Amino acid sequence: MKKQIKLFNGSFEYTLTDLPGVKFLDGQEEIDMKVDTQENKGTDGVILGSTTFGPFNLILNISYKGNDAEDVRLIKQKLRSLLFRREPYYIWHSDTPQKKYAVYCETLDSEDLTNSFSTFKITFVVYKGFSESLKSTKDINFLLEDIHLSEDRSVEDYEYDFNRSRFVIYNAGDVTVDPREHYLNIKIEGSSDGELTINNKTTKERFIYKPTLRSRTGDWLDLNGVYPKKNGVNCGIDTNHGLISLVPGINKIEIQNANEIKTSWDFNFLYK
Repeated sequence: MKKQIKLFNGSFEYTLTDLPGVKFLDGQEEIDMKVDTQENKGTDGVILGSTTFGPFNLILNISYKGNDAEDVRLIKQKLRSLLFRREPYYIWHSDTPQKKYAVYCETLDSEDLTNSFSTFKITFVVYKGFSESLKSTKDINFLLEDIHLSEDRSVEDYEYDFNRSRFVIYNAGDVTVDPREHYLNIKIEGSSDGELTINNKTTKERFIYKPTLRSRTGDWLDLNGVYPKKNGVNCGIDTNHGLISLVPGINKIEIQNANEIKTSWDFNFLYK
């Protein structure tokens, strides 16, 4: 099967390798890890502080075979128009089919080996500092096609819709999903006489919605990032302003002071 490269965002999608004569050769990532250190006089080594991952480069190498020098000139013009865009977009390629990268194109370098054959080195900046699962947990059946389950994980671990108050959310990425920085949508339907509480026992984080909630009238809570809503209306004033994040691996969740619960957790796995 021909290897592929796709570009897309909310307004367009284009398969770069559908261009006649274009072939995807290989790709590589150049991770940028930043570690804060402090050096003290009279002591060996340094004291390690926080670690962050800065924007990094994604380099894709392609080749092009045309009929003559004019074909090579035209493909260079076409690639420039496709890759250098005013708005950022995602890159997907078949060497890592489970991931997508939010990028802008930094450079397009070419080498003409003959008058009809050229190679190209495309350097993208992955400005978020991490890659993401191609789909979110809302499309978990699609995700599972590309997830290589480890020996201690089964398909049943990848559940993100529940009708109970205690459950586990499994984050298969290696980056904590923080609603202040990343997409995380938690929806809850149910009944509560007040103080409905979402506990992440793994992180010790707690979100509390103080007023009542009634399933018979169709009440629902939506925690979309840092902005909670009740029935679509902002309700942050009625909460403890708490946030729920999801660390890599197992997150033990408990919903208290509520019954008739239906809840869904939608997010992308994030990778360094």
